[in-house]
Amino acid sequence: MKKIKVKRLAYYNLITNDILWGGEEYDGNLTDENILGAIFTLGKHEWCPDGFGMYQVNHKGEMVYRITVEPFYHYEKSWYDLLFDKIKRWLA
Repeated sequence: MKKIKVKRLAYYNLITNDILWGGEEYDGNLTDENILGAIFTLGKHEWCPDGFGMYQVNHKGEMVYRITVEPFYHYEKSWYDLLFDKIKRWLA
């Protein structure tokens, strides 16, 4: 099995403490700043003072979500794993 690193956005609701996960996956080699900079919109987002993420702001200027980048791992079968699976199915 090959382990492939991908990154997703995590939206932490500051009011209800819920976590929403973004649906788009980014390459694991990209930096967190590059990913956050790709979705940054002036007037809608503000950078965190500590440098770890950014905030999404509503129309009243209140901070609603804290957005961070979280790594995930996908496991992909290699060619010999797929070959062994075919042999097992053929023998069964």
